[in-house]
Amino acid sequence: MHEIQYGLPSPGLEAAQTLSPIYPSCQIGRRRSRHFLVGSREDTQAIINRLHLLGYAEYFEWSHVIEIPENGLVIRPDPGDVLRYLQRYRLPNQ
Repeated sequence: MHEIQYGLPSPGLEAAQTLSPIYPSCQIGRRRSRHFLVGSREDTQAIINRLHLLGYAEYFEWSHVIEIPENGLVIRPDPGDVLRYLQRYRLPNQ
């Protein structure tokens, strides 16, 4: 099991920098990928439920709901990181 901790910055920092991982960026023999779910509460919870049923991730491994500030989020990559995302559409009753 992986443990990911998040620290809150001092109040003087921008709201867009509210997530600051306290996790070594490189550990010998380990590769890291980060999954970001951005959407409505209902849709993100539905995805978490599906990933749980598929055996991919446990419920407790996901963070609590984090409100996105109006000025957005800043994602700070590690050297060599790239960004990939998947956009899917689903019907309201799925």
